[in-house]
Amino acid sequence: GNFSARELKSRFHVTIIDCKEYFEYTPGVLRAYVKPCHLDALTFTLQPVLERSMGVKFIWGEVTKLNCVEKTATVKPIFANGTEEVGFDYCIICSGCNFGPFKPMGESLWFPTVHEEARKVSDWPHIDERFLEGRRRHILEEY
Repeated sequence: GNFSARELKSRFHVTIIDCKEYFEYTPGVLRAYVKPCHLDALTFTLQPVLERSMGVKFIWGEVTKLNCVEKTATVKPIFANGTEEVGFDYCIICSGCNFGPFKPMGESLWFPTVHEEARKVSDWPHIDERFLEGRRRHILEEY
């Protein structure tokens, strides 16, 4: 998603919607579980980088529905009770992947559990990994 935004921002108005407040370099997470302070080298907060450095719009929320006919995405912002409609001309879905083949929502230690439906059935419902501090607490708990 971040790569796509960087490439497209010179020709389009780009909006990134992510239910996490941070980027995490997932291949390096194993080291963070054995050396928790390494998480700082694997993560950064998205909003300042996307909006200030890259010049694209960032919405911290979860896309719950896409309407391809109306060209809108239904978004539940992180701190709102309701949803909002966000219009688009083009939509690129960059969802990453989950690695847990034995869980219904793909939950694993390697990828934060961030989607509302997945959090309902999570093995770690007491940790909110949409926040960087929640991810840090999860790693420390497993350490």
